[in-house]
Amino acid sequence: MRVSVKSDIGLVRQTNQDAYRYEAFGSSQWTGGSVYLLAVADGLGGYQAGEVASNLALETVVDAVGKAVETGQPLDVALEQAMIIANQRVVRQGLSDPACLGMGTTVTVTIASGGLLQIGHVGDSRAYILRGGRLEQLTRDHSLVAELVRNGDLTEEQAQVHPQRNILTQAFGSDLRVKADISTRPLQNGDIIFLCTDGLTGSVLPAEIEETLTKASSLDEACEKLVALANDRGGHDNVTVLLAGPVSVGGDGQ
Repeated sequence: MRVSVKSDIGLVRQTNQDAYRYEAFGSSQWTGGSVYLLAVADGLGGYQAGEVASNLALETVVDAVGKAVETGQPLDVALEQAMIIANQRVVRQGLSDPACLGMGTTVTVTIASGGLLQIGHVGDSRAYILRGGRLEQLTRDHSLVAELVRNGDLTEEQAQVHPQRNILTQAFGSDLRVKADISTRPLQNGDIIFLCTDGLTGSVLPAEIEETLTKASSLDEACEKLVALANDRGGHDNVTVLLAGPVSVGGDGQ
């Protein structure tokens, strides 16, 4: 699996509180195939606290999934448990360190193995699949404006400029009872997995992302163009994009 990633501070923020991970583990006893973990997180909190939260959460998920692969645990169960542990660690770190009080983070994780994609998600970072030139969102944003869009009260365009667009309804670090969404999707040859933080989707519409991905000649080019597009729109937030799949992009994944 070819992976390309780009994370940028943007044009306004003082620090980059986004984080990302991609790991290749050995063969899973559960699926019989190699295991690839891809993840992004968007930290929330005061100076550097968000960075602590996002990195702590992803380190925890990677460690827990890696141990599960070694012991042959089903990957969907492993991911769900890893997300629970990650939230617990973020909450406890926030309570034990005054500098981290109130910190939190979004977390979006995908695990590809044996023709299946496991997805774990909390917050408003997103996971997509590009298949046959069509971009499909795999996660549901846990945010106030996303609920308004789903209810038909806002359009995607209105959501991007709504004054409450940064209000999350769920994030790790806020409560030990926060429960991540866990789902499984089949993968097909040529699929491209795409993860991003809301620094991209807050200013770039899904149709524009799809167009950029299908026209790019490589994963690296797609990442560069998407980050540049977010910055051209004002660069109001940190932005992280992660692509995994065939070496070339394009509508057919070839």
